Amino acid sequence: MPVTHWQHQSDARAALVKGFIASYKEVTGVENSFESIPYGDYFTKLGAALEANNGPCVFQLPANILAEYQKRGELAPVPDDVMTSADIESTFSPASTRLLKFDGKYYGLPTDVQTMLLFYNDDLFRAAGLDPTKDFATWDEFREAAIKLTKSDGGQMSQAGLDITGSPYQWYYSAPTLAYQDGLVNDSTLAINYASEPGYQVWDRLTSLVTKDKVDSPQFLADQPKFASGLAGMTLREYTFSGVFKQTAPDLKYSVHLPPPVADKQFAAAATTSWSYAVGSDCKDQPSAWAWVRYLTSEASQRIWITGGGELPSRTAVLNDATLSADPGVAVGFKSLADAMPYDSLGWDDVFSVQQKIWDSIVLDGMDVKSAVDAGAKGEADLYKQKGVTN
Repeated sequence: MPVTHWQHQSDARAALVKGFIASYKEVTGVENSFESIPYGDYFTKLGAALEANNGPCVFQLPANILAEYQKRGELAPVPDDVMTSADIESTFSPASTRLLKFDGKYYGLPTDVQTMLLFYNDDLFRAAGLDPTKDFATWDEFREAAIKLTKSDGGQMSQAGLDITGSPYQWYYSAPTLAYQDGLVNDSTLAINYASEPGYQVWDRLTSLVTKDKVDSPQFLADQPKFASGLAGMTLREYTFSGVFKQTAPDLKYSVHLPPPVADKQFAAAATTSWSYAVGSDCKDQPSAWAWVRYLTSEASQRIWITGGGELPSRTAVLNDATLSADPGVAVGFKSLADAMPYDSLGWDDVFSVQQKIWDSIVLDGMDVKSAVDAGAKGEADLYKQKGVTN
């Protein structure tokens, strides 16, 4: 029986899903229904449909917000005849499954994973006397390099050492996550961890890159891609930007690296976000829905996701395939997943707004770090209560 499938619009992902629908029909004779919804409307439309009990059978969600949907009773657990919990844990990387399990059951299967990685402009590194083949071992090494890569002309910035002000979220998602053993959110109490040391240290170091070290400025090439334009020495982006840069800046000579440790002690080398496929609890044909999810997340499908979508895989068998990591950038992406922690805030765009306000309060408004972080953590905790994720 055909099932309905929703996810947010992405040209690359939509093309891949349509290809999977065609190949699935060849195998099963079933042609599933697919709707690719503009990102700005996706979560609103999905939430309203699920609340009205007429949502799609299969839909894609960021792993860190499954808790919200599961709490509302809108998700079906993965049946054992699809994959047992033991099978899931032995098949997929820990970072991709950690946020999918509630009360001993998994409520989704992981698809693609994104790690936050540091991109170097190799030409600018060499011009500054820096080695673009080496990762930074310490925060001080990284900071000094960012300062060295920064240039001014007539008192005006002409080259950013680090492209950060246009998109700082990759830093404030990853660095505080890695500073705590259980990430941004306490595993037991669901309290916000980052309003404490070393969270304050991390936020201070990140914002000081702009407020004190002046390695970037909100006014420099505002709303323009500084790194892709060749006017920034470094940028922290999701691994998928390796493919983006190849398309949008084909002449840019860059390399991909593990990010520097921001906190004095961190518990993993990199932070991840990831997506998963879930099945709605009101789906009338759950066996067909889970059969489709199993097909979408199979090893064969993940190999297509990698080549066609530029994503990192969640299956360990694919990660361990040496033939896929001949490209140095891909090798770094695969390596980063061996020691990675998932970004675990219990929200998506709503939490982004809260955490972005912390950044803006410090960088744009001059608020002291502790006050801004404390206010942000309270706002995030209040948001969790409003959504019913916490009491």
